[in-house]
Amino acid sequence: MKRRLHGLYVLTERLKNRMSARFTPLGKVFLLLAALTLLFGINVERTMIYHIFSLTLMLLAFSFVLSLRFSPSLRIRRFLPATCVAGREIRYRVRLENTGTGSLRGVYFREAIPARLPDWHEFDAAREEKEERRNMFDRLMGYYRWLWLVEIGRKILPVEQPLPNLPVAATQEIEATLLPLRRGAVHLPGAVLGRVDPFGLCRREVLHDDECNLLVLPRIYAVPQLLFRGGRKYHRGGITAAREQGDSGDFLSLREYVHGDPIKHMDWKATARSGRPIVKQFRDEFFSRYGLVLDSFTEKKYSSVFEEAVSLAASVMLAQDSFNAVLDLLFVENECVTCTVGGGIDGQQRMMEILAAVSTCGDKPFSELAALVRSHAALLSGVVVIYIDLDRERRDLLEYLHIRNIPLKAVLLVEDDETMAREKKKHHDLPLQIFKAGEVEAKIGSL
Repeated sequence: MKRRLHGLYVLTERLKNRMSARFTPLGKVFLLLAALTLLFGINVERTMIYHIFSLTLMLLAFSFVLSLRFSPSLRIRRFLPATCVAGREIRYRVRLENTGTGSLRGVYFREAIPARLPDWHEFDAAREEKEERRNMFDRLMGYYRWLWLVEIGRKILPVEQPLPNLPVAATQEIEATLLPLRRGAVHLPGAVLGRVDPFGLCRREVLHDDECNLLVLPRIYAVPQLLFRGGRKYHRGGITAAREQGDSGDFLSLREYVHGDPIKHMDWKATARSGRPIVKQFRDEFFSRYGLVLDSFTEKKYSSVFEEAVSLAASVMLAQDSFNAVLDLLFVENECVTCTVGGGIDGQQRMMEILAAVSTCGDKPFSELAALVRSHAALLSGVVVIYIDLDRERRDLLEYLHIRNIPLKAVLLVEDDETMAREKKKHHDLPLQIFKAGEVEAKIGSL
């Protein structure tokens, strides 16, 4: 039964997309009118409604034929960025050159965004958030689940951009717009040029193949820089690419003096030989190192709470002092992952790309992440823990960090107010802040 329903939903969605690409909103009204007049005017001896049906059908057919005349000859070049941020509108340049024999009028431009439809296995295995609250009929039919999956698969919202009149052999640049909705990799097959017929009922769209990829980074919130009371710790050997901060260890090399370098590091003999101020460069072995722990353990393939956790992790990472401290991102996906940024390591963009692609982990125990954090705990001056659930193992990890006097900021993200109230009552003794998904941006200032 469900497999047949899935096939029906796929057919319906494809038909809806074809109708939207071929008919304007006014054209859809005319289609509905034609269907209604056909239904109620089928008895031509008792009603004259069939005249309305004939007129409506004639207008639609005439509009459809007129729309077929649109066949533009354009050379298009899009200047899209490699990355963008979810929720932030991006603007980019598009260069158009009319290579046809006539001028172009009344044409619009948009990106071609292919509709991602869930396959049968995804539809059968997925569960809509709060689906258990729906009535038995809705759960049996699964239509709301289907709509939810289709919406999740829509990562980019294209915006139609009207083009100015373009004479023959003319070249012009326009500014186009895209609205990224969700993080992840997006494949753009090309650009669409379209025009509406003079009656405003039908449209014709032509795809110009020009494939490219766009990486949508997680949403970014205004997070304050987190300050921990923990001091710097000794790291034998330092960090390979660390800049000059903290106490010095082994001598590395000589270099020119930079404003702010300690006078005690001046090499006076080298300065006298070169005529320029020269300082000794040492390997840094004392510095602040923080951990950012992301909880990815849930059986759901998609979770709005997990998406908020990823956005919060990205926001915390970008808000920290990457010059005077080092930040380690710790999480588990297919394997244990550690990503380091700061202290002279140019890794913020790389860490954002990792967070853009991270997914939930449903086949491994939380103990793997706990073991990873414990192995790094002795080196950390502070830890930020972002949870999407709080069971016994997760609570034990917080207690482990707290007992060892490691400065800690812990956040638990929940789905609704009821869960928030229950978790606050249950874990009131922990140094923990609880945020509801969807309200993190408004309340994150208290972190």
